Amino acid sequence: MGGNKRILPTMDTLKGMLKSYEAWVASNPDVVGDFETTAKWVSYFIAGRISSSNVVSELVYTLSNMLVFYNDRIIDRARNAKENSVLRLQSKLCYRLKVTLTTLEYSEVFIEISARRLFGQTGKWLVIALIQVFKAAGRLFILRHSTSDIITSPPIASLNRRALGKQRKGAAAEVPPANDDVNLMQSQHSITFQLKRSGRIIRKVEGAPPIQYRDFKLHVENTEAAKTQIPRELLTAEYLYISKPLIHLAAMGLFGRRSWKQYMVALSMDLYSIHLYRQRRHLMSKQQKLELSRRCINLMYFLVRSPFYENYTQSRLERLLDLLARTVPMAKMVAGPLKDYIPQWQSTYFYLWST
Repeated sequence: MGGNKRILPTMDTLKGMLKSYEAWVASNPDVVGDFETTAKWVSYFIAGRISSSNVVSELVYTLSNMLVFYNDRIIDRARNAKENSVLRLQSKLCYRLKVTLTTLEYSEVFIEISARRLFGQTGKWLVIALIQVFKAAGRLFILRHSTSDIITSPPIASLNRRALGKQRKGAAAEVPPANDDVNLMQSQHSITFQLKRSGRIIRKVEGAPPIQYRDFKLHVENTEAAKTQIPRELLTAEYLYISKPLIHLAAMGLFGRRSWKQYMVALSMDLYSIHLYRQRRHLMSKQQKLELSRRCINLMYFLVRSPFYENYTQSRLERLLDLLARTVPMAKMVAGPLKDYIPQWQSTYFYLWST
């Protein structure tokens, strides 16, 4: 009994500390951002300076990303109900799956490194295969059962803290109406509601016009909100993009990691998926266009993936770093360690398909 009495106050204290932390994060997002940036730089400083530095630095980097993600969720919940529409526009199951996939994406490199140390190369690739199967299944489920019309990487993007800060400052300069007035205005102007599971827009009974003016067509308040499913013409492109990690992983197993065949399989799938999207650009939403631009930029990663890196990029990159070290004052302090660490970073990060 005495032990239980000691545990209960401790749990209450932890809950109180957690609530205080959440309140502080919600009110000081700029300060939180500075702390998160410092934590990430610590992971870069650790690399190569202590034994098992790759595991420790990746652990620190993973925890810093998880901290950013957790703080983003706190800040997002603190925003008003009109802005925080995540839970209103999709089922809770899809949202939880997005949280799980985002968490997995931030931690998969650390999981891979740990699996390699514990189980060797065979265990490492088995873990990688299980992760990619789970991610592909989760992305397909989200695509079919949520309002998302394209799968982003990560599924829940980081908040733009700077933009939120500007919005908060602008809102503070204005005098907001009373809560009752806000609720009244929202109830008056909202004449439709959205079904959580299917995302379908339904008009309220009280939102119908007089019978002589009815045309029995649904009034759409927001065209972006009404676009709840990816057009059928674009499904093929997105299915191809989602399945690419599994096909590429199988090609690596068949042809080897440094084979040109597996490299061309991955590159061809990326290019064809982008080509299908560009053929039907007029059907794409704003979110789809932004994500497609990110995927086009990410094609640059193929310059540092095997075997292209070993045959072309590595020698040119090393010559560039040597030139900087010889000609630019103080650059040797950065170029030297960078030249030593790049092969390790290339072998660890640049075959990943989330980039």
